[in-house]
Amino acid sequence: MCNTKIHETQPLLNLKLDRVMQDVVYKLVPGLQESEWEGGSKYVRCSVRAQVRHLRRVLCHRLGLALQHVQILYGSEVLPDHMTMKQLWLSRWFGRPAPLLLHYSVKEKRR
Repeated sequence: MCNTKIHETQPLLNLKLDRVMQDVVYKLVPGLQESEWEGGSKYVRCSVRAQVRHLRRVLCHRLGLALQHVQILYGSEVLPDHMTMKQLWLSRWFGRPAPLLLHYSVKEKRR
């Protein structure tokens, strides 16, 4: 239900993905699913405790690629898997407006 406060201090605490609703919306709005992924645009909302490795896994799953072929970048810097979003925010993005902007690159497969 819209405009209903779920939790006073942590409003996003009990929210979860509703696959059925997502499928209905994708069927009602032609081309929405494809347009969400065109041009590399992937806004992702995650916990400050999430690590770069978690983002890589989500991205690889969505793109259908092997984990070793995707890198997460801040500018031109490849980020280490163990770095948390909080560490990244404090060390590289502190004082800038949200959201934190990251990029990814796909490494070519070796033959």
